[in-house]
Amino acid sequence: MVAEFPELEGDELTLQKEVYAHFGLAFFKFALIEHSLINIMVFSTVGQLLRERKIQSKAHWKNAFDAAEAKAVASTFGNLVRHTSGVQEFTSLQDQLKQAKNLRDYFAHHFMREEAGFFSSDDGCWLLLEKIRDVRIKALSLESDLKLKFNEMCTRFKIPLPTEEDTSKMLEEYRKEYDQTLADSNPNVGWEKDAL
Repeated sequence: MVAEFPELEGDELTLQKEVYAHFGLAFFKFALIEHSLINIMVFSTVGQLLRERKIQSKAHWKNAFDAAEAKAVASTFGNLVRHTSGVQEFTSLQDQLKQAKNLRDYFAHHFMREEAGFFSSDDGCWLLLEKIRDVRIKALSLESDLKLKFNEMCTRFKIPLPTEEDTSKMLEEYRKEYDQTLADSNPNVGWEKDAL
């Protein structure tokens, strides 16, 4: 663990803070899985429409994509997992996806409350760090498998994948958008934009 995260050997180490940081890193990996599931739902939906020849123009594509994306983004993690069970490339990953959903739900709803006792000692914190590391490695592996299967699915539907140049352009556009937000005198974050 220290080889991967050398800061864990520091003299000024506060293990409880490290547990929070590693919890966040693991939860970020679940967010990557969720985003992969959103992409799977969107592209499998439009891929099927392409196959059925219901998309005949760029406007049809845009409308179908936007509708599929809106539905996918509004779906729960569990519903996204359920959607993959109907897509042939992902049937072999169903057990891993269900396990990921259960782990994600545990981290979201139970971890801080149920594991709080371990925070009171260095040994408990080290135990949590090791166990969280195992979860993070599983999540990374699953996310990698999802990407491979996603590429296979897009190939089957004859949906071209973005090039590295396309991806770089999209990332640059995102950076500009966030830089503009930061330049605002009173920038908002996601949860403030849709606040009740």
